[in-house]
Amino acid sequence: STGMRILLMLFSVLQFAECSCPSGYELVRNGECRKMESRVSHYYDQALGEAIQQCQSVQGHPVIIHDDQDGTFYKNKEYDNLILGLTCNVNKKRWEWIDGSAVDYKPNSGSYDKELDGECATGCVWYIADSKQWNHKCDHTTTSFDLWCVIPVDQPALKDCDNFENDSDDGACYQIGKATSNWQDAQMECRQYGANLASIHNYQENSFVKKLALADGAVNGVFLGGTITGKGKEYGWVDGSNWDYFNFYPGFPIDGLGECLTMDTLGSSGQWMNVDCNTKQSVACVRQPNSSYADVCSTGPWKEGQIIYTPGYPYDASVQCDFFLTVDAGRKIELKIQLLEANTCCDHLIVSDSYIGGNILANLTGTASGNTYTTKSSNLMRVSWIPDGGVNVRGAMFSYRAV
Repeated sequence: STGMRILLMLFSVLQFAECSCPSGYELVRNGECRKMESRVSHYYDQALGEAIQQCQSVQGHPVIIHDDQDGTFYKNKEYDNLILGLTCNVNKKRWEWIDGSAVDYKPNSGSYDKELDGECATGCVWYIADSKQWNHKCDHTTTSFDLWCVIPVDQPALKDCDNFENDSDDGACYQIGKATSNWQDAQMECRQYGANLASIHNYQENSFVKKLALADGAVNGVFLGGTITGKGKEYGWVDGSNWDYFNFYPGFPIDGLGECLTMDTLGSSGQWMNVDCNTKQSVACVRQPNSSYADVCSTGPWKEGQIIYTPGYPYDASVQCDFFLTVDAGRKIELKIQLLEANTCCDHLIVSDSYIGGNILANLTGTASGNTYTTKSSNLMRVSWIPDGGVNVRGAMFSYRAV
C-alpha cells in the first residue's frame, strides 16, 4: 500500500539519520562523509571512469575541491596519486568537476599542470601526486592511484507535506510511524523528519489521525504528543501549542496509570487514555507544511529525561547555543547523546562539568549516538553547541538524568 511504502521510506530515513556516515567514513565538512576507499592500479585514460564507478557503488563520487579549506584538507593527507573528479566538457572545451560545477579553485601557480588553464582533452585523469602537485596524464599506461570517495549526507528538506498526509481541513501534515518502545523514542522518531508527536485541537484533526492510523495498520493505538506537565492532571502538548481540546474516555485520565497520552484507534471516536510512557506504541507525527523549527537559542528550563535539541534541528545547525542543566544537590548529571551530526572541520559540542570554569568532559564532533558523559561531583553541567557554519548537518539531540 501507499502507506506502507511511505513507512518503509521513513524508516530508512531514520536509519540513515542515526548512522549519518557509512562505516569508516568521517563527516568532515559541508555535510560530506570522506574516506580513502582503496589503492588501485589503472590505465591513466581509464582511471577516472573506474573511480567514478567505484564511488557510485557507495553513492559517492571522487574528490571535488572548491575552496582552500578543502584543498588544505587533502594536501595534508598521505596518499600516492589521489584521483580528482575533473573531467572534460567536450562542448565547452574546458575542464569541470564531474558534478558539472566550475573549476573555481586551483592550487597556487606552479603547483598544477598548466593544461588546467587551457582547453581540455578527453581520456585523461587529474590526480594529486605525493609531492602535492596537481598532475594529469592521458596515455594508456598503468600506475597506482589512491581513491578517496565523498558521500554527501542527505538532509531532510521541507517542501509542502512531502511524504506526509495532508489534512485539508487544517493544512497540517500528518504521518503514522512504526511502533517504538516508549514515548521519548516516539518523539525522537518524529523529530528525525522535522515533526513532533501529534497535538490535536479539534474533532476534525482527531478523526483524521484515527483514520490515517487505521489505514496504516496501527490498530493498537498511537502515541500523541501530550504529557502531564505539572502536578495532578495538567496536560500539555510537546510542540508547545495550546491545550484547547481533549477527547478522553470517560473516567480518564486515571491517576497513577501513566503520564503519556495515546489514542485508541479501534474505538469508534478515537478516544484518549493516559498510559505508562514506556508502553510500546505506534507513532502519530505532525508538522506544518514548509514549517521550520526555531533557529534561536532557548534558555530552557530543561527537565530530566527531556529530549533537548540544538536550535533549528534537523534543518539548520548554524546557531550557537549553551544549555545549562541541573539536578538536585548531592547528585551528579549523566548526559546521553541521542544523535550528533557535526562537521569535524568546524562544529563542536562541548560538555563541561559545572556552568563556568569546570573541566571539559568531552569535545565532540563528527557523528555520535548513545555516548554518555557524567559530571565528577557537580550537580551542574553545561552543554555548548559551537558551530562554524553547521553546513548540511543536523546538529545534536541529547537528554540527561540524575545519578
